[in-house]
Amino acid sequence: MGKHISFTLCLLALLVCGCNVSTVPKDFTYKFSMESVCNFKVEFQLNSDSSYAITRENYFFDRFEGKHSPVEKEGIATKSEFDEFRKLISGSDIPKMEDAYGFIDGENSGNAVLYMVTLTQNGKSKSVFINAGTKQHFPKKFIALIEYTNNFINAHVKP
Repeated sequence: MGKHISFTLCLLALLVCGCNVSTVPKDFTYKFSMESVCNFKVEFQLNSDSSYAITRENYFFDRFEGKHSPVEKEGIATKSEFDEFRKLISGSDIPKMEDAYGFIDGENSGNAVLYMVTLTQNGKSKSVFINAGTKQHFPKKFIALIEYTNNFINAHVKP
């Protein structure tokens, strides 16, 4: 009887621990960009070694000032930041998403804000393009990933 209880507890412990394991492989790259054509562009890349790169460009003011002056920042995400990204990336299920949302054939998006999310893992890339004006409802984890990414960028690149 004691062996069965020990076995059951070990099995239960493995199941509980297994549920928390991320489905994002060890080697991955997560890219995010947000752009308003001719106005601004923000790009973010997170690598599986927890290194990141951020580029922020303001096309409107650069044209006005007659110079190109992107703001660039590179660094290493803290363990808690990186773990949060992995959790959100895993939960957002990017590989199962459609390729594009909110684009209508023949209509010009004008100065709409466009988002692009790309996840590369196991040698395969999946990109998702989103017109910010879409009425599409996205999973909570995907929205949380976008919000966390924007907050991370704002916290690490001062205007």
